[in-house]
Amino acid sequence: MNGFNSIISKKILQNFLLSFALLVFAVHYAQSKEVPLSEDEKEVLKKLRITPATQWIEAHDFAGDLMDAKTVNLKDYRGRFVLLNFWATWCSPCLKEMPDFEKAYLQMGHDKLVVLAVGMGESIEKIKAFSYKYGFSFPLLADNKMEITKLYGVRNIPVTYMIGPDGVVLGRALGIRDWASPDLLAFIDSRLK
Repeated sequence: MNGFNSIISKKILQNFLLSFALLVFAVHYAQSKEVPLSEDEKEVLKKLRITPATQWIEAHDFAGDLMDAKTVNLKDYRGRFVLLNFWATWCSPCLKEMPDFEKAYLQMGHDKLVVLAVGMGESIEKIKAFSYKYGFSFPLLADNKMEITKLYGVRNIPVTYMIGPDGVVLGRALGIRDWASPDLLAFIDSRLK
């Protein structure tokens, strides 16, 4: 039995060391990639009160339910610029910025820009009622169990992540912004070329 325990202990140690080595390599690799923003682009984001990314981070993929119960994944929108917004029907600042999301979405077109509005703790039924009341055309996702919210570490809303066409997080805005500002739309358009 001691020989068996010794073999098991060695295997566990080998697996641990291999996992640790892979983790160190993965962290180093991710940190070695530069943020895909020029200094000028960082300045544009700062002027728009959007915090530019300080390191290369690929956006976490997730699955979410639209109001028609269709499930979408974040990766479905690769090749387009994504504004990933976290909001709730009870959040008045969230509701205040939604018309700007709608303007940006309509001006840029859904083939270039996707606004994914994740309803934090909201059911599909509440999302439907909200959509019928306000008539926004961009995708509204229900996150009833707050799985997407937790994945992104969201504690305060509204918060919006800017995700480039390659799936890399470019910036984050906590609070209300003018999402249809010409400077922001020009920035988004420049990232699509």
